[in-house]
Amino acid sequence: MPKVSIIMPSLNVASYIRECMESVVNQTLWDIEILCIDAGSTDGTNEILTEYRVKDSRIRLIPSDKKSYGYQINLGIAMARGEYVGIVETDDSIEPDMYEALYHAATEHDLDYAKAGFYTMVTPGGERYLLENFLGGPLDQVISSDYFLKGEQSPDIFIWNGIYRLSFLKKNHIQLNESPGAAFQDCGFRYWADMHLGRGMFLNRFLYRYRRDNAASSTYNPKFADFNLAECRYIRRRMEEDQITDREKWAFFARETVMMALAPYTTFREYKQPNEGLLSTLDEFRRIIMQDRERGLLLQEEMQLEKWIEMRLFTENPKAYEEYIGIKAKAQYDVYGNFIRRMAAEKQIVVFCTGKAAKFALCLMKMNQLENIVAVCDNDREKWGSSYKGYEILPPLEAIKRYPQAHYLIANRGCPQAIMDQLMDSGIGQDQISTYKLPLHGFRSTNLFMQDKDRENLDKGGR
Repeated sequence: MPKVSIIMPSLNVASYIRECMESVVNQTLWDIEILCIDAGSTDGTNEILTEYRVKDSRIRLIPSDKKSYGYQINLGIAMARGEYVGIVETDDSIEPDMYEALYHAATEHDLDYAKAGFYTMVTPGGERYLLENFLGGPLDQVISSDYFLKGEQSPDIFIWNGIYRLSFLKKNHIQLNESPGAAFQDCGFRYWADMHLGRGMFLNRFLYRYRRDNAASSTYNPKFADFNLAECRYIRRRMEEDQITDREKWAFFARETVMMALAPYTTFREYKQPNEGLLSTLDEFRRIIMQDRERGLLLQEEMQLEKWIEMRLFTENPKAYEEYIGIKAKAQYDVYGNFIRRMAAEKQIVVFCTGKAAKFALCLMKMNQLENIVAVCDNDREKWGSSYKGYEILPPLEAIKRYPQAHYLIANRGCPQAIMDQLMDSGIGQDQISTYKLPLHGFRSTNLFMQDKDRENLDKGGR
């Protein structure tokens, strides 16, 4: 029996599949089986998978007669022979020891699942950026379904950053909705696993690399609300069919329904105005949430205050909610958009420091195709002369000598004022200096603020 069965659904991902496969076949945990389930790719993906299957006996190439991510994952679960099951989406990649680390934790603590944080991965200009995304729950501690049922909000909304005991999945009939396509079909799997969890753990590691610069990713699908509504209906139907009457489980999913309706919509409103179809879908969510309130499943003391207020506004005064969410979405957009517009106006930018904040700042600017970054510098002598994201790391005095008129962006959370004083003492004017203060948020730091034409409406009063 393999220790872990890795399910890899694919459809026309030839641009990414080699990198993904290399990261899987070279795992430090050798005792794995790799289930490549292709849904009829026509771009060469299947041929590449065949190459790998010929070279590695651990690989099984399985055709799927349905173009459904949910069907492909369920097919993999049904065919898996491992003690645990993992999922890798084939435009992503993973850290070399991902499955060794997860399997070690799972067996040491007898877990139904073990999960970890992940990187948001983008490659603007060919330079790779891996931005850390923390899980919000307790780390390296055993948790159970009580953590989710009695909490205000789930800390983890993904399924590919972990492994799941195969017997746990089959005993509780945990599977994905087999709707067509590949968008948002993992909700049922995740909520069902959380509701039935006996023992689980979130590891204090970053092990998965989630790609954000694939335009075909479901993340960017404008029909997100329809997909979320379909998942909401699917989960509720499953709960009714299984005759679940436990109030805590229904209340848990009622709270998550609010998140399914409202959280993605705020992000959507950063980009576009809603159309009639989207508003109709939100009306259906509104009816479901109002029914949950009537059933006593949504109580203020069981929700985050902000979400309680938004939920009430959403259900009781839709017009006021639209006005509020427009203001909120624009404010969230402007936090990043204003920074990009300001940096785009500079002729030259020197980024001071080469730590985590610098990585996030450079990534955000590069994702928005800013070409005015001329150098990076750092006070750490050991870094001088080495490369950072395609730039030679200069001593500060050398950077100032070469670029005396540049704008200096301080990307340091520890001592920004000391660095500002250092620059001013070296002749750089205060008006040439700013500090990067934006949240170190993996998703927002990889948004394409200046490339989306729809966002021009922001500057034209489109909200």
